Amino acid sequence: MKHRVTLQIPCPDEAAARTVQQVIAVDKELRPHDVHKEMRVETDSEGAAALHLTMHATTLRHLRLALNAFLEDAALILRTMQTFQKTEAALPESDGPLEQGTTGLAG
Repeated sequence: MKHRVTLQIPCPDEAAARTVQQVIAVDKELRPHDVHKEMRVETDSEGAAALHLTMHATTLRHLRLALNAFLEDAALILRTMQTFQKTEAALPESDGPLEQGTTGLAG
C-alpha cells in the first residue's frame, strides 16, 4: 500500500490501552483491500502505556477517512472509560453481599 501514517496515543495505564485496542479491533475495515491497520500496546518502566497505530492505505483519501474514524472511536472509548471510572469512584462501599432475587413494591 502506497500511503502510511504512524501515531501513538498515550493512555493512563496498560489496561486502558488494551481496552481501546480490543474495542477497536472488533470492527473490521470496511475496505480491507484498501486500508490495513496494526495496533500494539507498549508500556514503559513507570507504568505509562501507549497504543501505537500504523495504518496503510492505497490512497490518501482512504487513509484520511480511516484515520479519522479511528481517532473518533478512540476518543469516544477513552471518554467513556473516564466517565465510568468517575462513577465507580463515587459509589459508596457496600456493607454486605449483593442481594439477589428480592422482590418488593414501589410507589
